[in-house]
Amino acid sequence: MIGKKIRFLVLSSVLAFSLLSCVTGNYMNLRNSEKADTLGMVKTTFDVTGAFRYRRVINNLAYMNLLDEAQKEYSGIIDIRDISWAIGKSDTANNNFEYAAIGTVIRK
Repeated sequence: MIGKKIRFLVLSSVLAFSLLSCVTGNYMNLRNSEKADTLGMVKTTFDVTGAFRYRRVINNLAYMNLLDEAQKEYSGIIDIRDISWAIGKSDTANNNFEYAAIGTVIRK
């Protein structure tokens, strides 16, 4: 009986860890109907505290940080599309997580 409980706890912990460490997302995909010139790619990292780890918040942070990076490299009216992000480092004791994001820079 105790062996089954320990096995269940170990498997649950492994599953929870794997789900937490593999969080990814895509945002603002370039639609075929959009007329835009692709200029290149940018990447960035950003931190999110655990209390604010909602997909909407992460999407917005990824977009804003990627746009900041793009504005350092490109001029004119630009935007970011095809954003992909993933969790990187985590400090679970303090509920802080570092994410990495990459996106395509377009000129409208």
